[in-house]
Amino acid sequence: MSAINLELTSNAECNELFELFEGFLMSLNYPIQMTNVSMPVDLSLYISEQEKLLEMTKNPYKRMLQESYIEYSKGIEVSQDIMQRQRYIIFFEKMKEDSPEMRYETSLEIEEKKDEIVASLSELGLKAEDVTDIELIRYLHTMFDYEGAQNRPIENTFVPQIIEGGKL
Repeated sequence: MSAINLELTSNAECNELFELFEGFLMSLNYPIQMTNVSMPVDLSLYISEQEKLLEMTKNPYKRMLQESYIEYSKGIEVSQDIMQRQRYIIFFEKMKEDSPEMRYETSLEIEEKKDEIVASLSELGLKAEDVTDIELIRYLHTMFDYEGAQNRPIENTFVPQIIEGGKL
């Protein structure tokens, strides 16, 4: 979910935004949870572009400068000083029984809720999009192992089970 910078709004605009958001919350007839999570910055695409530039650079002084910039960018990725804030809206639908038909019905109900939330947020001028599997896994990784999520982010949806502790 995107955000609105309230620092740049007048008091009247700010009050109007709060009233609109309150109306959105009051229009829902099911519970939701909203969470803001500070996530490590993912600069992998940017760094790979810089590495491609480095390959094409012939001048040795420009190459040295580009190499140091790539190392600097990699340092930013693992720095705890620079974060990106991700906003999530969480909702659910209970299944009455575990059957293929009920799973299908439940998935349709979840889809309806999602569409309603996305439409309501777009009316407020906010952008919302589905969370991908890898984003969900990274979200959970950040919740349970923040430092590990910064230094060793999960790269794909296959995550082997790791069990630590216990006695033999």
